[in-house]
Amino acid sequence: MEGSLFERMSVLTELTAADHSLAIYFSKSFPNLAFQNLEAIGKGAGVSVASVTRFVRKLGYSDFKDFSTQLKAEVSANFDRPLTRLTSREKAIDADELTQHFSQVARELEHSLPKLSSTQFRQIADLMADESRPLYLTAVASTRALMEYFYMLLKYHRSQVFLLPHVEAHPHVLADIDSSGVLFTANFDRHPRPIEIALRYARSQSATTILLSNRTVTPLQTYADHVLVLDSNPNPRFKSRVGMLTVLEALLTAIQHRRPERVEERIKTIEKLIDEEGNFITPRISSSVE
Repeated sequence: MEGSLFERMSVLTELTAADHSLAIYFSKSFPNLAFQNLEAIGKGAGVSVASVTRFVRKLGYSDFKDFSTQLKAEVSANFDRPLTRLTSREKAIDADELTQHFSQVARELEHSLPKLSSTQFRQIADLMADESRPLYLTAVASTRALMEYFYMLLKYHRSQVFLLPHVEAHPHVLADIDSSGVLFTANFDRHPRPIEIALRYARSQSATTILLSNRTVTPLQTYADHVLVLDSNPNPRFKSRVGMLTVLEALLTAIQHRRPERVEERIKTIEKLIDEEGNFITPRISSSVE
């Protein structure tokens, strides 16, 4: 068995009582789990040291040392921060910074596409296109700006879309989520606690939960029914968000293809209201001919 810790746990079958306790403990204790020894894990999960050893072998690790080594590598790769990433100070020889950046972004998009699950994408698009189910959106930090953009354009496509306000007011909107709802969240690089809380609460209410992330391993995926993971270049101090933006725009296109008549109807209504408000410069065709 290969893959991340969460991928390995997701395919386990026929769990013993001790295995079940350890699976819960592993999920709740990640990423700090990587720095705990056998005794601490056994005590935390309420099982014996022997049970811990058997469980990590069941997950496909050769022994506890192998488990600990691989888990530390996962955490190191998925919890890096801007100060820990190096930036190249070498000057471009044959290309300027603008050309270099465009080339890097193009390579990143090319590498991302094969890693995205087309099956998950279609399922997520189907869920988002279902206007009978209230759709809640949330993100924080730089990802919130992308989610606000997505929200505005998504309102052209369907009704019953709600962007959660800033974190201090999250509870007031989360309180309305029930089993008919769909929660769509996104995180980039960091693993925000407010997003974890929103996902966990929505899951407790039997709502459908969706996560879009550039991290192959994140504690947030524990509470997500559907996960889309995109690739991002790990080297830049501040990584490009173009890949995440592209996925969001692809979802808009997919939703439009599923409900073209409804989308056209809403566009007409919204554009009429925009014209009535007169907030934008538009050409005016005179009714008289000189």
